Amino acid sequence: MPRLRTLILVLAVLSTSTFLSAQTSASTSSEFVAKGFTLTEITDQDWSIYSDEENQIYFIDFEKITFNLNEIVILDEDKNILFKEEVFDLPVNTIYELDLKPYGTGKFSIEIRSFTNFIKKDVKVL
Repeated sequence: MPRLRTLILVLAVLSTSTFLSAQTSASTSSEFVAKGFTLTEITDQDWSIYSDEENQIYFIDFEKITFNLNEIVILDEDKNILFKEEVFDLPVNTIYELDLKPYGTGKFSIEIRSFTNFIKKDVKVL
């Protein structure tokens, strides 16, 4: 019985330390961006965004993106953030749906970000 308790205690300590280190690295990355460091735009990235322009819905195919995703952001013409969602826990084969109807007409930028890079697609909603 004491061996079983020792084993359970060791497993609990190991799993807790792994969880805490993952949280520490994630918060460090967020602090890195928050302290004024800029993300680098990747311009030669081949990624797919499909649109249903009649319904103002855009679809992002995660399988076409060659880096690990952190978040998806929608910006207006003045670079104000209208929408932001963390997507790092979604599967690689996700087709992500963005509905731009709530934001009205105008020019928008869709940014797909990792912790260090991003790719951007400009869209116009009529």
